[in-house]
Amino acid sequence: MAKRLGIKAKLRSEIGGRRPHRIRTTGRVPAVLYGGGKAEALELNGREIAEALHGASSDSVLVDLSVEGEGGAVTKKMALIREVQHDPLKDKIQHVDFHQVEENKKLRVDVPVHEVGEAVGVRTGGGILDHALRTLRVECLPKDLPDRIDVDVSALEVGQAIHVSEVKLPAGVSVLNAKELPVFMVLMPTVEEEPAPGTAAAATEPEVIREKKDAEEGETAGEKKDGKAEPKKDAKEPAKAEAKEGAKKEPAKK
Repeated sequence: MAKRLGIKAKLRSEIGGRRPHRIRTTGRVPAVLYGGGKAEALELNGREIAEALHGASSDSVLVDLSVEGEGGAVTKKMALIREVQHDPLKDKIQHVDFHQVEENKKLRVDVPVHEVGEAVGVRTGGGILDHALRTLRVECLPKDLPDRIDVDVSALEVGQAIHVSEVKLPAGVSVLNAKELPVFMVLMPTVEEEPAPGTAAAATEPEVIREKKDAEEGETAGEKKDGKAEPKKDAKEPAKAEAKEGAKKEPAKK
């Protein structure tokens, strides 16, 4: 069964503005109680609410609220904790939302699912337990609300699953999730194939290097082509041409 906590609260008339901050500086926690056609602003004892919620699931915690109003009059109300806001830096409760419930009226909440035992497919088959659904949506009276739902997974082989329809529920509790949905499965881990050494080297070679190689190959090809188009000149040819020109200019001997 779900934990049922006794929490003291006080009505607060001032809401918004700097009021929540001032409440927190005194060690108290602002809260809101929804339901009954209205919302009531409350304040709680910070230490008391922190101790009450320690290790509990906020979605399945029933609370007996003792609300102190003006003049000291106390009203008893049963509520379900809907949301708890924490300060991530100081690890303190910042705000709490309650939803008022009635003893004889069914409620719908998400209840956490926990595995019991170790699957044989994990222990001997090398499989991995997959927790497909972390919570189940249930409907029940407040007195029948479970704190959590335990599922025995010890008989699961590799490739097998436990579906919503196979989960054993406490008396007075019905599940609202689709019956065919898996809650737990034992899967075989996938192994990626290693690429061939040559393929891996080609795949890992930087593109800029390939481009550089292509450019160098292009330059080499260009040099060969130019060599064929423009044959090398003989170094002796200019000297011969100069000698002939000098012979023409020299006057003939008489």
